[in-house]
Amino acid sequence: MKWNYDYSQTLWMKMYLAEPEDFAKGTSRVFITFSQALDIIKAIDAMTQGIRKIVYLVGWQGLGHDDCYPEMEVVNEHLKRACDATARDSLWWLFEEAKRYNTVVSFHVNQADAYSDTPCFPELVATNSLVNGKDGKPAVIEVFNGRDAYKVSYKGYYESGLFKRLWDRFCEVTPVRESGTVHIDNFCVAQSLNPYTSVEEEDAARSRMLDYIASLGIDVTSEYTYREMEWRADSPTHPIRQQLYVTAVDPVPEGDWRDAPIRTLGKIPATWWTSNVTAEECMKIPAAVYSGRLTDPKEKDVFYGAMHGEEIWRAHGNDPADWKAAFLLEFCTMQLPYFYLNRHARLRLEEADDAYIVTFSDGIVSDGRTRTITVNGVPVKEGEDVLLPLDSRNTTFIAYSQNGRDGEWNVPDAAFTQADLFEITPDGNVPCGSVQITDGKVRLRVPADRAFVLRANDR
Repeated sequence: MKWNYDYSQTLWMKMYLAEPEDFAKGTSRVFITFSQALDIIKAIDAMTQGIRKIVYLVGWQGLGHDDCYPEMEVVNEHLKRACDATARDSLWWLFEEAKRYNTVVSFHVNQADAYSDTPCFPELVATNSLVNGKDGKPAVIEVFNGRDAYKVSYKGYYESGLFKRLWDRFCEVTPVRESGTVHIDNFCVAQSLNPYTSVEEEDAARSRMLDYIASLGIDVTSEYTYREMEWRADSPTHPIRQQLYVTAVDPVPEGDWRDAPIRTLGKIPATWWTSNVTAEECMKIPAAVYSGRLTDPKEKDVFYGAMHGEEIWRAHGNDPADWKAAFLLEFCTMQLPYFYLNRHARLRLEEADDAYIVTFSDGIVSDGRTRTITVNGVPVKEGEDVLLPLDSRNTTFIAYSQNGRDGEWNVPDAAFTQADLFEITPDGNVPCGSVQITDGKVRLRVPADRAFVLRANDR
């Protein structure tokens, strides 16, 4: 398998732009406009030293998040720049401008949910492209933004040709093919009762959908680890199980997700909530094949994971002065260790004191008991004090401390003996002189919630 991006070495995040406010009035509650999105992207690029990034826009369509699905061709007019004729013009402008800041702009979409006010709804009903109840009529499963939400039956959706038509139109309206990646949210299988569809049939149709998207040169990332079992036996709390499947079988069976395969492994390289994956599977599956944000605390404490991004701006707003500290904390203590560990082979898994200890190649040990990372016994991450290489050549390092630290730091991986020192800010790096590496150590004063970059300057 070959992806357009190595998601284990790429910073990929969501950015929540807007949500519906009043459908009757056609208004949208906007959090970040396309213009403001570029300002944030520019600041992120400065703080992450120009590494490759992907930003998936949430709420770019219709009136915002969870609107229009499964159609994806109406760009949210409330997000446009005043100088552009249409929101689509502004969207393409953002895509092109973001390239200057080492960022690929792509899209958060959904192919599992449908709404009755979408133009294609009658065809969805006519082609059995929705999950039906025992009466053969589309079943309401959830409520989003105050509207009834239906589930898509992938079998009918794909076999009718409707999926391809809607996806081709999506590719015409947006630069998704140019981006080479897309985020399909909540891409779970849902079984229909009448006509009945099995998990295997729905999964086979989803697989064909993924194959078609791949044929267009687009990677698919998603929300969950998909290990579905018949009647959602693996997930007793899932809404479709509680709302619909209880009417089909009595009692609804129960099962263990460990007994189901990761159905999209090899077709989806990364998911946000990499749940339902055992520590043993984390050892066997390379991060370049399947990566993401681990949700099991014991696994997260040794493997770390991809940062989400979205909640940072939702909680702190658009001004970098307000979100800088939250961004640095997550990037330096979660994403940076994840990049680092993913560059090394996972060799041995141990369990001690209700925590995992993982040994990697090159003498690296990640200890979940103390949330430390050591190299041949030398600590390079101690809790929220971090000094790790950003690049595989070990010529650029980032130092961070949540509570502040002044003294010696270990840099056993350093490929240099002298480095220029800069403080990381949203406006760019601020020069702070130079530092000397002696016997694998460097003296640094890092105030609380601040980060510095060390760049090799050996002549």
